[in-house]
Amino acid sequence: MNNLAYTSQDPAYIGGKVEEKVREELGASAPLAYQVQTGEAGTATIGSFLSDIGNALMGGKDETLFRLNFDLAQRRAANLQVSINRQGVGAHAGLLMYSTRLAKPIGGELALEDPKFFGKSKFAGEAASAAKLNSNGDLIKRANDLARVESQSGGLTLKIKRCCKVIPHEGGSMLVIGTLPRPTKMGFSAAVDAQEFLDIADMIEASL
Repeated sequence: MNNLAYTSQDPAYIGGKVEEKVREELGASAPLAYQVQTGEAGTATIGSFLSDIGNALMGGKDETLFRLNFDLAQRRAANLQVSINRQGVGAHAGLLMYSTRLAKPIGGELALEDPKFFGKSKFAGEAASAAKLNSNGDLIKRANDLARVESQSGGLTLKIKRCCKVIPHEGGSMLVIGTLPRPTKMGFSAAVDAQEFLDIADMIEASL
C-alpha cells in the first residue's frame, strides 16, 4: 500500500514511491521523468510557476521539504508538481499542482468559484467562455470534485484554497488545478487523480 506518507525524508526514496503511484494511475509502461526542486530561487520554469501559485494556496501552513516535478506525456503534455511536507522525522505528499496547455484561446481568465454548502460551484470570469464551461454539468461536477480544498494525508487534515483556473497563454490557454491526495482503501492508500485531471482538461478543451 502507498498512502503517500513516509517514514523517510529522502528525496530519492520518496520520489521513487510517488513516481510509482503516478505511473500506476496513468497506466504507463516505463518510469516517468521527474525532477526534485528544492527551495532555492532560480530561472523561472513551469515548476517555479506552479510553486508560486501553490505557496499562495497553502498560506505557509505546511513546511515543504522539496517538490517533485513530473513531465506527463500520456494522452497530452502536462505537468504535475507534488509538494512533500515535513511530518516529524518523516514526510507526506501535500499540495498537488497540475497544469496543461489547451489549444483553445479565451478572452480572459476563468476560475472555479470557492466551494458552496449547497450545489456545485461554477466558473466565473470572462463571460462567454465561462458560459460554455458551465453548460456542461458533468464537467462542473468533476471539476468541483477534483479541486479539493480539504483532505487527509499521513493522519493529518490538509487544507488549501481552491485553485481551478484557465488562463490565456501563448495563443491558446492553460489549465491549472491545485488539489490534495485523495485517501482510498480506508486511508491505507491514496490517489493523485492524474487520469481525472487529463479527462477534465479534455472536457474543458472540447467545451471552449
